[in-house]
Amino acid sequence: MNKSVNNFLEKAKSTLNQAYSHAKETIYSITSTPSASVQQISDYVISHPDSKIVKKHYLGLTLSFYELEQGQMHYYLETNGHKILQLDVHSKDHSVVSYRSYRDQLSLNTPVKFPDLHGSK
Repeated sequence: MNKSVNNFLEKAKSTLNQAYSHAKETIYSITSTPSASVQQISDYVISHPDSKIVKKHYLGLTLSFYELEQGQMHYYLETNGHKILQLDVHSKDHSVVSYRSYRDQLSLNTPVKFPDLHGSK
């Protein structure tokens, strides 16, 4: 019985996270708030020609470390193949995104609000 209660709680938690993500996306869309998902930011950093990339091999795994300075924003990304392990985005004044795959429960497609940087991203 304890296992079925845990399964129920996990499903409820997952459903609430999905509902929260969808509501957040809808609000940002309606209010025209500049936002992007962790996945979109990661794709941007990986594909940007100015990104600095370092690859390291540990115990048969290839980890990639990306850094990008773009306007007032600093991006740092760690991946293991296509899996996003860590993403940090900082503006001059504060942290915009701090994603860790081992702790964050939100979907990679949940929108993240960006500060108004007067057109600089």
